[in-house]
Amino acid sequence: MPNKENSMKKQFAEALKKRLLTAPFDKITVTELAEDCGVNRQTFYYHFEDIYDLTSWCLKSEAESVIDLDEVPFDWKKCVRALIKYIDDNHALCVAVLNSVEHRLLRKILIDDIERLIRKVYESCGIDERDEETVEFNIFFYSMAVSGLIESWVLGEINISAEKLISHIENIIGKNAG
Repeated sequence: MPNKENSMKKQFAEALKKRLLTAPFDKITVTELAEDCGVNRQTFYYHFEDIYDLTSWCLKSEAESVIDLDEVPFDWKKCVRALIKYIDDNHALCVAVLNSVEHRLLRKILIDDIERLIRKVYESCGIDERDEETVEFNIFFYSMAVSGLIESWVLGEINISAEKLISHIENIIGKNAG
Protein backbone atom coordinates (compact mmCIF):
# COMPACT_ATOMS: atom_id res chain seq x y z
CA MET A 1 0.00 0.00 0.00
CA PRO A 2 2.83 2.52 0.62
CA ASN A 3 3.70 2.48 -3.10
CA LYS A 4 0.13 3.38 -4.03
CA GLU A 5 0.10 6.15 -1.40
CA ASN A 6 3.41 7.57 -2.65
CA SER A 7 2.14 7.30 -6.22
CA MET A 8 -0.90 9.41 -5.33
CA LYS A 9 1.26 11.93 -3.49
CA LYS A 10 3.53 12.18 -6.54
CA GLN A 11 0.50 12.75 -8.77
CA PHE A 12 -0.62 15.64 -6.57
CA ALA A 13 2.92 17.07 -6.61
CA GLU A 14 3.07 16.90 -10.40
CA ALA A 15 -0.38 18.49 -10.67
CA LEU A 16 0.75 21.32 -8.42
CA LYS A 17 3.93 21.91 -10.46
CA LYS A 18 1.92 21.91 -13.69
CA ARG A 19 -0.61 24.41 -12.29
CA LEU A 20 2.20 26.69 -11.13
CA LEU A 21 3.24 27.18 -14.74
CA THR A 22 -0.01 29.05 -15.41
CA ALA A 23 -1.36 30.25 -12.04
CA PRO A 24 0.00 31.92 -8.90
CA PHE A 25 0.43 29.66 -5.90
CA ASP A 26 -2.30 31.34 -3.85
CA LYS A 27 -4.85 30.86 -6.65
CA ILE A 28 -4.45 27.08 -6.88
CA THR A 29 -7.15 25.11 -5.10
CA VAL A 30 -7.37 21.62 -3.71
CA THR A 31 -10.40 21.03 -5.94
CA GLU A 32 -8.34 21.82 -9.06
CA LEU A 33 -5.51 19.51 -7.98
CA ALA A 34 -7.96 16.72 -7.21
CA GLU A 35 -9.64 17.16 -10.61
CA ASP A 36 -6.23 17.11 -12.33
CA CYS A 37 -5.53 13.77 -10.64
CA GLY A 38 -8.98 12.35 -11.38
CA VAL A 39 -9.93 11.97 -7.71
CA ASN A 40 -12.16 13.78 -5.25
CA ARG A 41 -11.08 16.43 -2.74
CA GLN A 42 -11.28 13.97 0.13
CA THR A 43 -8.53 11.90 -1.47
CA PHE A 44 -6.28 14.95 -1.33
CA TYR A 45 -7.07 15.44 2.37
CA TYR A 46 -6.35 11.77 3.04
CA HIS A 47 -2.74 12.45 2.00
CA PHE A 48 -2.19 16.13 2.93
CA GLU A 49 -3.53 18.72 5.35
CA ASP A 50 -3.46 21.51 2.76
CA ILE A 51 -1.53 22.74 -0.28
CA TYR A 52 1.36 23.87 1.93
CA ASP A 53 1.67 20.35 3.34
CA LEU A 54 1.75 19.01 -0.24
CA THR A 55 4.40 21.57 -1.17
CA SER A 56 6.50 20.69 1.86
CA TRP A 57 6.26 16.97 1.10
CA CYS A 58 7.12 17.58 -2.55
CA LEU A 59 10.19 19.68 -1.79
CA LYS A 60 11.47 17.44 1.01
CA SER A 61 10.99 14.14 -0.80
CA GLU A 62 12.46 15.40 -4.04
CA ALA A 63 15.41 17.03 -2.28
CA GLU A 64 16.16 13.73 -0.52
CA SER A 65 16.14 11.91 -3.84
CA VAL A 66 18.43 14.52 -5.40
CA ILE A 67 20.99 14.89 -2.62
CA ASP A 68 22.55 11.53 -1.82
CA LEU A 69 24.46 12.10 1.40
CA ASP A 70 25.02 8.36 1.85
CA GLU A 71 26.82 7.88 -1.46
CA VAL A 72 30.23 6.26 -1.11
CA PRO A 73 32.56 7.88 -1.81
CA PHE A 74 30.79 11.09 -0.85
CA ASP A 75 30.98 13.77 -3.54
CA TRP A 76 29.72 17.04 -2.10
CA LYS A 77 30.21 18.89 -5.40
CA LYS A 78 27.89 16.41 -7.09
CA CYS A 79 25.31 17.10 -4.36
CA VAL A 80 25.58 20.88 -4.85
CA ARG A 81 25.20 20.51 -8.63
CA ALA A 82 22.20 18.20 -8.22
CA LEU A 83 20.49 20.56 -5.78
CA ILE A 84 20.96 23.62 -8.01
CA LYS A 85 19.82 21.65 -11.07
CA TYR A 86 16.68 20.54 -9.19
CA ILE A 87 15.93 24.12 -8.15
CA ASP A 88 16.55 25.36 -11.69
CA ASP A 89 14.32 22.63 -13.16
CA ASN A 90 11.58 23.45 -10.63
CA HIS A 91 11.99 27.22 -10.74
CA ALA A 92 8.25 27.95 -10.95
CA LEU A 93 7.55 25.93 -7.80
CA CYS A 94 10.41 27.53 -5.87
CA VAL A 95 9.51 31.08 -6.88
CA ALA A 96 5.84 30.48 -6.11
CA VAL A 97 6.64 29.21 -2.64
CA LEU A 98 9.10 32.02 -1.94
CA ASN A 99 6.50 34.58 -3.04
CA SER A 100 3.69 32.96 -1.05
CA VAL A 101 2.52 33.54 2.49
CA GLU A 102 4.46 30.45 3.50
CA HIS A 103 7.80 31.62 2.04
CA ARG A 104 9.57 30.38 5.17
CA LEU A 105 8.68 26.82 4.12
CA LEU A 106 11.14 26.68 1.22
CA ARG A 107 13.74 28.62 3.18
CA LYS A 108 13.55 26.13 6.07
CA ILE A 109 13.79 23.11 3.76
CA LEU A 110 16.69 24.69 1.88
CA ILE A 111 18.57 25.56 5.06
CA ASP A 112 18.03 22.05 6.45
CA ASP A 113 19.29 20.42 3.24
CA ILE A 114 22.32 22.70 3.00
CA GLU A 115 23.10 22.15 6.68
CA ARG A 116 23.06 18.36 6.18
CA LEU A 117 25.33 18.81 3.17
CA ILE A 118 27.81 21.11 4.99
CA ARG A 119 27.85 18.78 7.99
CA LYS A 120 28.65 15.87 5.67
CA VAL A 121 31.43 17.92 4.03
CA TYR A 122 32.93 18.55 7.45
CA GLU A 123 32.77 14.83 8.26
CA SER A 124 34.10 13.63 4.91
CA CYS A 125 36.99 16.11 4.84
CA GLY A 126 38.07 15.11 8.31
CA ILE A 127 37.94 18.66 9.60
CA ASP A 128 39.06 18.39 13.18
CA GLU A 129 37.91 21.32 15.26
CA ARG A 130 38.50 20.80 18.94
CA ASP A 131 35.79 23.29 19.79
CA GLU A 132 32.38 21.80 18.98
CA GLU A 133 30.77 25.23 19.36
CA THR A 134 33.01 26.56 16.56
CA VAL A 135 32.12 23.61 14.33
CA GLU A 136 28.40 24.14 14.89
CA PHE A 137 28.73 27.88 14.30
CA ASN A 138 30.64 27.31 11.04
CA ILE A 139 28.04 24.81 9.83
CA PHE A 140 25.26 27.25 10.70
CA PHE A 141 27.09 30.16 9.05
CA TYR A 142 27.75 28.36 5.76
CA SER A 143 24.24 26.86 5.72
CA MET A 144 22.67 30.30 6.07
CA ALA A 145 25.07 31.90 3.57
CA VAL A 146 24.66 29.27 0.85
CA SER A 147 20.88 28.96 1.29
CA GLY A 148 20.59 32.77 1.22
CA LEU A 149 22.55 32.89 -2.04
CA ILE A 150 20.33 30.21 -3.56
CA GLU A 151 17.17 31.99 -2.40
CA SER A 152 18.38 35.30 -3.89
CA TRP A 153 19.25 33.50 -7.13
CA VAL A 154 15.79 31.89 -7.36
CA LEU A 155 14.15 35.29 -6.85
CA GLY A 156 16.33 36.86 -9.54
CA GLU A 157 18.20 39.12 -7.13
CA ILE A 158 21.44 37.56 -8.34
CA ASN A 159 21.53 37.46 -12.11
CA ILE A 160 23.94 34.64 -12.89
CA SER A 161 23.63 31.26 -14.55
CA ALA A 162 23.11 28.06 -12.59
CA GLU A 163 26.62 26.98 -13.59
CA LYS A 164 28.15 30.19 -12.23
CA LEU A 165 26.19 29.84 -8.96
CA ILE A 166 27.43 26.27 -8.60
CA SER A 167 30.99 27.42 -9.22
CA HIS A 168 30.72 30.14 -6.56
CA ILE A 169 29.21 27.76 -3.99
CA GLU A 170 31.83 25.09 -4.70
CA ASN A 171 34.52 27.73 -4.31
CA ILE A 172 33.11 28.98 -0.99
CA ILE A 173 32.68 25.51 0.48
CA GLY A 174 35.89 24.14 -1.03
CA LYS A 175 38.11 26.86 0.38
CA ASN A 176 36.67 26.43 3.82
CA ALA A 177 36.33 22.67 3.93
CA GLY A 178 39.74 21.48 3.26
